[in-house]
Amino acid sequence: MTLTSCLQGSDGLVFSTDSRGTFGDPRSLTAQNDTMKKLYPTSKYSALMVSGANQQGAMIMDEVEKSIQQTKIEGATNVMQKIREIARLRFNEWFPSFPFQAHPAVAAPARPNLAFIIGGYDLENGIPKTQRIYTIVSNQDYAPNLHDFGFALSGVPQYATYLLNRLYNQGMKIADLLPLAAYIITETASQDGKVGGPIQIGTITPAEGVKVLTPDEIGQIVKSNEDKAKKLKGLFQG
Repeated sequence: MTLTSCLQGSDGLVFSTDSRGTFGDPRSLTAQNDTMKKLYPTSKYSALMVSGANQQGAMIMDEVEKSIQQTKIEGATNVMQKIREIARLRFNEWFPSFPFQAHPAVAAPARPNLAFIIGGYDLENGIPKTQRIYTIVSNQDYAPNLHDFGFALSGVPQYATYLLNRLYNQGMKIADLLPLAAYIITETASQDGKVGGPIQIGTITPAEGVKVLTPDEIGQIVKSNEDKAKKLKGLFQG
């Protein structure tokens, strides 16, 4: 399992994800691997995150990255359309007779759940202008979903949805979104073992394009959050 998020701010977008892959039926014994790559810069002004079927997702992303590099696709909407095209093609090839979703009354397996969050800027005359956040999901045949309320989540979203509804607004700047993006990952990991491992964070701005933060930079953000959490806890201790 996983948690991926994309947050829209007044001066750019912030991506965050954990790195845990969970193998096996979550109702029984499972195994974990905390080295999964889930954040992919796809062009100068777009990036995406993968959740769900990690093996199929990695194969699709390998094909997507090569196609975007060869054709020089730019802009979040164009990148989303390319990913959708390749993902639908491969899933129809690999799982032609599988239903999109499992049915409670039918024992037959369904297609694996694979979700992408795509975020970035659409360009006008080569200039990044309009922020976009999309999700496409295998059990909806990768139909585009445009998130025009400022954020998108995938994987285990319950705790993050609560926190964002309390703490997020679209007028926030990247400097404030970075600790929030890390916080929703670590707080979810503290409550649900299907989320965990090192955090991956990236940003997109009109000036710099995509930037992926280093482990040291992320570590400083997490440490600052821990200090704030201690102060918050102290407010309730009299």
